Amino acid sequence: MGEPADRIEFLSVARAIITTMAEPEVSMAAAVRALQQAGFTAELHGVPDRPAGPPAAGAWVALPGDEAYAVVTVLPVVPAEQRGWRCAYPDEHAVRGYRITFHERPFRTRGHGYQDAADERCSVFTDEVVATVREWSSWEATWSVTPTGQPASRRTAYHRRLAAAKLASAEIPVDVELDPLFLLLLDAEQVTALHATVDDLFLPGIRWRFPRNRIGSKLATRTQVLLRECVPPAHPAGKGIWLVVDGPAPRAEQRLTVRLARVAGRSAQHRWDRQPEYWRGGPRALDQLWGTDDTGLAEEITDLLTAGETREALHRCGVRVDRGTTRLLSGLPDCYELRAWTDSWVTNAVASLADAAPWHWRAAAAGQRRPRRLVSLGGFNPSRRPGLFLSQQRGQPVLSFDQSASPLVVPRTDWQRDLDLDLVRAGLLARHQIPIRADPADQARCDRVDVGGQVPSESFRQQIALL
Repeated sequence: MGEPADRIEFLSVARAIITTMAEPEVSMAAAVRALQQAGFTAELHGVPDRPAGPPAAGAWVALPGDEAYAVVTVLPVVPAEQRGWRCAYPDEHAVRGYRITFHERPFRTRGHGYQDAADERCSVFTDEVVATVREWSSWEATWSVTPTGQPASRRTAYHRRLAAAKLASAEIPVDVELDPLFLLLLDAEQVTALHATVDDLFLPGIRWRFPRNRIGSKLATRTQVLLRECVPPAHPAGKGIWLVVDGPAPRAEQRLTVRLARVAGRSAQHRWDRQPEYWRGGPRALDQLWGTDDTGLAEEITDLLTAGETREALHRCGVRVDRGTTRLLSGLPDCYELRAWTDSWVTNAVASLADAAPWHWRAAAAGQRRPRRLVSLGGFNPSRRPGLFLSQQRGQPVLSFDQSASPLVVPRTDWQRDLDLDLVRAGLLARHQIPIRADPADQARCDRVDVGGQVPSESFRQQIALL
């Protein structure tokens, strides 16, 4: 079907007006001349497009960003439905005009010979072409933000609430509820190992170190900490049977529960299997767990992170950052198309890394063949979740910004700082108040009795007897 009669009449009248008002010359030479007079350097190159023949020539103007350009071409245009102009494909009412497109990394694509334009404008006047290029030349400065750390007063208040909650953690009940149906899935050797594990649970450490909520005053809800894998998954992408500690439900009593659960360990944020001192016993003391053999360096890095000087802190610890991470930590937008997310991503990245321990990252990334997620920055759907990822290249930890649906996660205990270190440094805690069983044979320091007066290992034996 053809266009409506009123539309055809409108285009005819518009074409007559345009022909009368338009500049005497609508050409590439006129556009280049206007751009040069405005102080821009324009170079003629082929335009990234789908031409049937050789690509048309366009005036390329370099813009701030990662291989960002404004490209001006001459082609037919018609008035848009509401305002401005739009490109016209075979149309008898079209006139010659300019198309201005914003390209970023135009030839770095996946499976295509070019990248579509991130933005597009059309006009019949060179003044509007120059105005558009001038507007785009300041896009990076317009959308950039200044990375700042959390205010000291807010961080101090959080530390005080956290210290008070930890000191009062001895009153938190810890139940041991092992499902007999899960026990049937374990063989005799696995049952024996589980028996020994439950018998050695160090409940003061579990109460003390279980994650707290956003304000630090209560146990985190809907949170699960993985202690030990009892049965490995049948497939690397599957779920194994783990001994876990579950936090309370929302608006429920402050209570912890030790139980068996089927969990994908590779996707768990809270895993203590590499820190047995937290919940069972191990050979390391506090300084070894914190990695603070060089106390001065740890304090210096912590101060840089909390002040928002994240790039400098990572550099001091030998962590390499990629292009995207460098831009975010500098407060710059990742790209023109995603410029509206800059404020949110920069704020989330700086806030998340404020509690990091980058001196641990070399060990955390060792032996990992694929990047693993440190933190999600928010935005988009599950198939392209933006976040910061940790990997290893030539023995050096690398922090990268990417959009991925990968389920691989770096456990928080591997990359975050134990906040007990900050509390001790602030004078809110003393070292002797932090429960830790460095010697697993020292049973006298283990308070294994819950509120109900039952010993977890005895409860476990009773459930085994039922089988």
